[in-house]
Amino acid sequence: MARFLCVGNLLVEDVVMPDGRGLPGQLGGDAIYAALGARAFSDDVQPAVRLGRGFPSELRGALEDAGYGDGLIPSKRAAVRLRVDWGVEGSRRFAFEESSGTYVDATPLPEELPPGLAGRLEALHVAPIPFEQLAAWVDWARPRARILTIDPHYQHLDADWSRILPLVDAFLPSRDEATGILGGWPGAEEAACALAELGAPIVCAKLGSEGAIGYRNGELVRMPAVSLEPIDPTGCGDAFCGGFLVGLAESGELRTAMAYGAVAASFAGEGHGAAHALATERAEASRRLELLRASGA
Repeated sequence: MARFLCVGNLLVEDVVMPDGRGLPGQLGGDAIYAALGARAFSDDVQPAVRLGRGFPSELRGALEDAGYGDGLIPSKRAAVRLRVDWGVEGSRRFAFEESSGTYVDATPLPEELPPGLAGRLEALHVAPIPFEQLAAWVDWARPRARILTIDPHYQHLDADWSRILPLVDAFLPSRDEATGILGGWPGAEEAACALAELGAPIVCAKLGSEGAIGYRNGELVRMPAVSLEPIDPTGCGDAFCGGFLVGLAESGELRTAMAYGAVAASFAGEGHGAAHALATERAEASRRLELLRASGA
């Protein structure tokens, strides 16, 4: 059982850095990074992911050792494996490896959730998954979770967002995703307001190294990124969502939720893959949160 649940994909990433260095077999997946972000502030967190065929046993062991075993749902479908090529300017190109499953293969359905996992559910984040599966999770979660947040999948930005955004508590797209949904980037404040018109009570657009901008009931809140030099920004946006989930559930305040998110994102960027952040120290998360607040954020 868990108070905080992060639903989405589990995958393996074969990373190629701009200098040509290869970093194969990295632990990845939006739901895993989101759960890591939430774990910066709570031990009562689980991912809900399909453990696909061919997923490396050593990565499964690392997840189980970190306490995530309850949320690993066995699946006969192939695990997702991506090649991630970094460009010198910070861009990324994704390609499915030959043996890889699809995002649909990797996404669990509500009826697959282990019966005991949601017994104490308070807040749920749905990480980027195909739109119809996202809608199914929103319908399942709305009568069960007090707080529900979602992050759109980059392949489904043309979906009918007005259909489900009125049912969620917060919508957390990246700048690129917001641009795709709106058909252009009108500026941070304008984008947040325009996305709110689709029905979500809270919109928080993640702006990478520029932090994030949030909108709620006519109020705009800016939050800077935590001032650290990231080694690899992969998963930082997802970790932000996990921290945001806990902050919103515990405080009900947009600014506090965004501060939790910014701190959570800083841990994800400190190494390659998600495995390095499985043991985030709560004391260090609290220290970074206090520094962020002291900065006037």
